[in-house]
Amino acid sequence: MLQRIGILLPRSTDYPSMGFDIIEGLRTRLQMAGMNEVKLITENIGFGDNATLNYSKAEKLLIEDQADMIITYSGALNAEPLYPLADTLKKTFIFLDAGMQFPESISPFCFHISLQGIHACRLAGQMAGSGNRKVLMATSFYEGGYRGPWGYDRGLSESGGSVCANYVSGYKIAEFTIDPYIGLLHQSGASSVGACFSSYLAELFFRELNEHKDDALNLPFYCSPFMAEEQLLQKCDFPGGEFITVVPWARSLQNPLQEEFREVLEKNKPATLFHLLGWEGAIVAMQAAGKGAASLHGFSYDSPRGKVTIHSHTNATYASLYMGNIRGDENGKCRLEIFETIEVTGDEHQKIMNDRPADHVSGWKNNYLCI
Repeated sequence: MLQRIGILLPRSTDYPSMGFDIIEGLRTRLQMAGMNEVKLITENIGFGDNATLNYSKAEKLLIEDQADMIITYSGALNAEPLYPLADTLKKTFIFLDAGMQFPESISPFCFHISLQGIHACRLAGQMAGSGNRKVLMATSFYEGGYRGPWGYDRGLSESGGSVCANYVSGYKIAEFTIDPYIGLLHQSGASSVGACFSSYLAELFFRELNEHKDDALNLPFYCSPFMAEEQLLQKCDFPGGEFITVVPWARSLQNPLQEEFREVLEKNKPATLFHLLGWEGAIVAMQAAGKGAASLHGFSYDSPRGKVTIHSHTNATYASLYMGNIRGDENGKCRLEIFETIEVTGDEHQKIMNDRPADHVSGWKNNYLCI
């Protein structure tokens, strides 16, 4: 019987409600299943990049607090040092994961509920490069440390495109400028732009595009999924131009579970991706509690984003992705409009997970969206 869930919560400077939304989504879904007595025990892990801290907090939850399982928002690099603890104690660990890193290993007790960020970037890259187009890659200082740009590059190669120039923004607000981007736009011979930004750097990029619209919006943009995150978009003035994106979920999706999800969660504010991750975490936790961790290999469940499956070999979820446009709303702010469903098969998911850089690569250790 599921009695206690240990929760490791990272801090996010750009999404301060991240932890609250995860807990709210998790608790709401448990209560809907009649599991009102389940105790949620939380521990703060900073940005989640300290392996020793993560391990000690997880160990405390399992041994001192007697948690039945652990749920945490974590990228793959920070998740893997916890695998030995899960294996030793034979406790289920559920990682809520943006999907912007590649897991290097798997554990029979560890599972990733992924938002498939690399896969979405790869699809955006395919579209940006279709017709053998030259592509100007525009990415933030932070974004370049994850595997999103790698996904773009792989997608470009699949569709015959190629990168003809790279713009990498700074990260200081007072010094942020797209002047180098505008120079490359007019000199590189590019036919499209691959745009990989998130959080406050996406806001700055939209702001600069709006201020330089006559010079900056000549080509279509193919945007990363978290550049189209809806909390972010509602803060940004729409600059005009053409913006195409691939995302794991949107509030405008139409299905019965989505309606139920939004009805119970949107009493105080719009639902977010973090609500969704907490909601799905509850579903997976209940399955593991009832039938054991082994039952999660190949386990499928229905979610507001559609049917979700935990792949039996990667221990990570895959689900449909959605193609959309970023447009202007009635107030001149950005909004996301979905126009196509992209079905994802288990074979496609495994291909993405297996196709990774062969050489040693560097990258940020903090959890994605915990800038």
